[in-house]
Amino acid sequence: MTATDAGFLWGAGASSVSAEGVAPAADWSVWERHGRAPRSGDGAGFARDFRDDLAQLARLGLNSLRLTVEWARLEPAAGRPDSDALDRYLDIVDAAAAEGLGVWITLQHTSLPGWYTDDEGGHADEVARRRWWARHVDRMAEAFDGRAAGWCPIDDPIGWAVRGYGLGSRPPGLRSPEATAEAAEGAMLALHEACRLLESGAQPVMAVFGAPTLHAAPVEREHAHAAGIETRRWDELLWGTWTRALREGAVEVPGRAPVAAPSFEKGPELVGLSHDHPVGVTEAGRLVSWPVSARRSVAGFAPEPAELGEAVARALDAVPDRGVVVAAHGVATDDDDWRDTLLDASLAVVADAAAAGLRGYFHDSAVDGYEWALGFGAPRGLIGRDRVVKPSAQRVAAAAAAV
Repeated sequence: MTATDAGFLWGAGASSVSAEGVAPAADWSVWERHGRAPRSGDGAGFARDFRDDLAQLARLGLNSLRLTVEWARLEPAAGRPDSDALDRYLDIVDAAAAEGLGVWITLQHTSLPGWYTDDEGGHADEVARRRWWARHVDRMAEAFDGRAAGWCPIDDPIGWAVRGYGLGSRPPGLRSPEATAEAAEGAMLALHEACRLLESGAQPVMAVFGAPTLHAAPVEREHAHAAGIETRRWDELLWGTWTRALREGAVEVPGRAPVAAPSFEKGPELVGLSHDHPVGVTEAGRLVSWPVSARRSVAGFAPEPAELGEAVARALDAVPDRGVVVAAHGVATDDDDWRDTLLDASLAVVADAAAAGLRGYFHDSAVDGYEWALGFGAPRGLIGRDRVVKPSAQRVAAAAAAV
């Protein structure tokens, strides 16, 4: 029996940087040292308080946890694994199991070892993928065999490429359409390699993709047609790339030739959606908040629960042979009443989608932590950094009890 046979997945999670702070060997650490991002410290303090945090999550009725095992901690220098770091992650997984939480292990959640991206070429380099990434995946598969409930190899590979190589908001901070396409292709091929290596194991694999709903949002009304064209262009990259790959067994990033990826035709078993809000697209191709008049989160975007339903319905239709999970969903706000209102509506959408085949829901995040360029000013957790469970968390607990 796999974890997905056991019933609906109710979980929470966060990136390693959010939960435990940036790893000194990670590419993100350079941005902190150069003052391009706030200092992350120990993030949410999860490495220190994980036993209490896990117990709190279990008391909320959750049965799953998405845990990032940070490669830059596990192998801070090329070819030099840190056994102490691995033992710590093994302790966390064992403690989660003792609380009844199945752990879905994420191997990359935005950050990567600096030596891999800077010195070896990262995911965009085929030799680096085969030599370093594949070896890391194999090592993790062996280490967590029999312990993990499942795998989430790369969180949002296309979004990772867009932010780091197109929007310049994450390392390495580039703004190049060509570099974005190359990085997106490389990240998708790294995901494919991980799926191929992990498919022989007993644990299911979940491929997690950013899944915003996209809407034309012209700055000037007379430019609506141009905004529509730009919206379709973004949609083709953010949705078309991965849906085509899973249906056709080839990675074809817009503007680049297709690359065979045959393992995608039979795996992964699950598709995870990372969705916080819809996105508007201007006639210049810029991504903006949508609807324009709606209340925005600290991150500057407007959560709309109905849009979550649209994203889930589209995924269920696009990959009917795969199970679909909401793998990350939340809002950055210090107004917990608003979070509760949004969760009430969002979890109603989840309940309806469960009847149509949705397989799980993960709240992002479990505990208030570090949120990239926003630092600690964008709380997303069910639990505060002071370890007080927020009233809105009871909304998730009630939903978990009802399914």
